[in-house]
Amino acid sequence: MITITETGPGHPDFSSFLDLTQSIYPSVDTRFRIPDGIPADFHRASFLLKDGDKAVARANVYDNPLLQYAGRHAFSIGDYECADREEYASELLSHIASVVKNWGGRYLIGPMNGSTWEGYRFLADDVNRWFYTEPYHHLYYNQQFKSAGFEPIAHYYSNIDRDMKLDNPEILARERELLNQGVTIRPIDLANFEAEIGRVYDFNLVAFKSNFLYTPISREAFMNKYRPLKSFINPALTLLAEDKANNLIGYFFCIQDLADASRKTLIVKTLARHPAPEWRGLGHVIGNVIYHKAVELGYTSAIHSFIYEQGTSTKLSTHFSGTHYRSYVLYGKHIG
Repeated sequence: MITITETGPGHPDFSSFLDLTQSIYPSVDTRFRIPDGIPADFHRASFLLKDGDKAVARANVYDNPLLQYAGRHAFSIGDYECADREEYASELLSHIASVVKNWGGRYLIGPMNGSTWEGYRFLADDVNRWFYTEPYHHLYYNQQFKSAGFEPIAHYYSNIDRDMKLDNPEILARERELLNQGVTIRPIDLANFEAEIGRVYDFNLVAFKSNFLYTPISREAFMNKYRPLKSFINPALTLLAEDKANNLIGYFFCIQDLADASRKTLIVKTLARHPAPEWRGLGHVIGNVIYHKAVELGYTSAIHSFIYEQGTSTKLSTHFSGTHYRSYVLYGKHIG
């Protein structure tokens, strides 16, 4: 007998919600160690589906008041996990759609843990190996969502650059122009890490505001998200660009792919520049500086991660010889 209950922190069966990943994924594989924490921002409800006494599917529902798609407010389904049975997915996703519709919702996006700052998108292929920081989901989740009436609303991909070519003449010319305007490019200051990421938080509000489905998160949530990453940062590979008045106008956040033991691979995790036309080409310039240091440190390839197929990072990754590595999909569904 299939039952669906609403749960959450403090509920007796919430441990079953958290522990479900242990039966869904092989615990010996680090890819499958999905974080148990639920993002506090925007969380509305948790649902657990059981077949008899056994938990077999789960999902959270998030209500981000700023999240919109196609001109309407959208709820999102996140932290989705399900055994490989179409019946379980159909029951859970239909139940969530009904509940959200009763709340007044008219559109659902998934998977998304409340905002694009948290986990979102399903992995769509496994042709190449998993890389560090990349979320993992079973490929059959895509079919479960599509069978429940969800359609792709966005495609993303990661590129890999195995050439690491340096000093494109156009990029060097643009670098000279920017330096003559007083632009400086420097490593992040880990001794003042709190202040540095605080500046990045403020800058992101400007740099990302036109990105697809972007909504801001609280400063506290952002700081809590990036504090644990401090120990993984090599300052030489996370660079900040400032204008002559010391205003932040761009940055690259890169870390090593710790999942690749055979070679040194750099992951370009986040990049941004100020949208003003005067800073055109700054991303390419910062990327070239980072490539110089990465090659010096023995890196032989770089992964440009999670590129929105219609975004500006597409051109940047292609410029640095990026070729397709992995694909991801985000889904949506009208519910009323």
